[in-house]
Amino acid sequence: MKQHKTVIIIIAVALFLAGLIAVQTWLRYEATEGRSQNIVLWHSYIGKEAETLKKVVAQFNNNSQINGGFQIKILSVSFDNFSDKLTNSLPRGQGPDIFIYGHDRLEDWLSKEVLAPLDYWFSNQELKDFHPLKALKAFIHNKRIYGLPLTVKNLALFYRHLPDGSNPGNEITELQQQNHWNLKNFQQLATKYTRSCPWNNSIKCYGLGYSAVAAYQHAFLLHGFGGSYIKKNQKIDLVTKPALKAVNFARKLAGHHDNAVVPPELSYSLMSNMFKKGEIAMVISGPWFMSQLNQNDFQFGVKPLPAIAGKPARPFLTVEGIYLSSKAYNPTASIKAIKYLIDKQSSLIRAREAGQLPVRKSVIALMKQNCRDNNKKCIYKKNFFDVFAELSQETVLMPASQEARILWNPYSKALKAVIERGKSPKAALEDAQWEIKKYLGACIRRDDKQ
Repeated sequence: MKQHKTVIIIIAVALFLAGLIAVQTWLRYEATEGRSQNIVLWHSYIGKEAETLKKVVAQFNNNSQINGGFQIKILSVSFDNFSDKLTNSLPRGQGPDIFIYGHDRLEDWLSKEVLAPLDYWFSNQELKDFHPLKALKAFIHNKRIYGLPLTVKNLALFYRHLPDGSNPGNEITELQQQNHWNLKNFQQLATKYTRSCPWNNSIKCYGLGYSAVAAYQHAFLLHGFGGSYIKKNQKIDLVTKPALKAVNFARKLAGHHDNAVVPPELSYSLMSNMFKKGEIAMVISGPWFMSQLNQNDFQFGVKPLPAIAGKPARPFLTVEGIYLSSKAYNPTASIKAIKYLIDKQSSLIRAREAGQLPVRKSVIALMKQNCRDNNKKCIYKKNFFDVFAELSQETVLMPASQEARILWNPYSKALKAVIERGKSPKAALEDAQWEIKKYLGACIRRDDKQ
């Protein structure tokens, strides 16, 4: 009887294991089925950017002369999970052939050997068409190119005509003409528009909206005061005079105190809604903010951030690019898809319909020509591409090192502790420095064991 039970158990375990193997085989088949004719593309776009990408991909798929019989299959991946999902999937042959993401994870992906170089496939003439030059440099490592720019994104100052007829944009223009558009006058202007809403005294209006507790948005203050998140030798020293000045100024702008000009604990969606209602006069954001706005609803504009210590503000520049996986099933077909997604026609569609700043000289020239001809398609100025392109020249390219990637969360926590809980800036930055060194130490020990 016991032997009979043992046999049954062995058979059951064998069937269970066989089932697991079958499931794994099926999943592998599902992940790779049809790959001989498909190019798998991953992205994390939402809204207009996602819809426009679908349109561009559909044009590629419908043109057999261009696609050579291959079809791009799109998979939308959550931005928060994108990097981890990519690095976990590619080694198993279940990831994308090509994918779209910012340049700031480049070194991490290179260390994991998930990227293939692209320079072999593109001529010098094609590469020289990218503008600004730092957009292409963002993807260069050890003299090889591992990605190509689709667009660049940096912060600027949005303003709007308010329901009571006032317009902070006119005051900014006047300050610019007088060469007085600086941090002091910026704070005064934001303070002026922080008041009881003239059209509804029961609601408080604010002069400014921005994510004061995010290290990315804080960068223009830190760089403006002469500081940096990370030194050229990759050493991190957060507790510096420029850093303390920047955090102290951020605390003046935001928080729970009476003189704050930024709503407390402001989320992106709330900021967008308040701006559209006229309850926030100015917003610090990037070109992606355009997707939330409509000139038919109210007039708005874009201005440069105020000068700091007599020099232009220097926010981060993020370059969004397209990459070729080192595990691409058919690299030649994948390159065809990449060339189509970055070419002139696709760039124009992405600029017009998704508001993505063009990064090809040929596309910029064509869009500017439409403006000179008084063409209704003058999107270059309508979408304030001229302003963002000019401002991008004064930006700091967002670092892509492992050290930089580790510091964003601790630094943002430090800003949050100062602005929302009243912690001392020095103590908060010291805590962030300790946390970062702890993370770096753990990473170094892990690398030593490998």
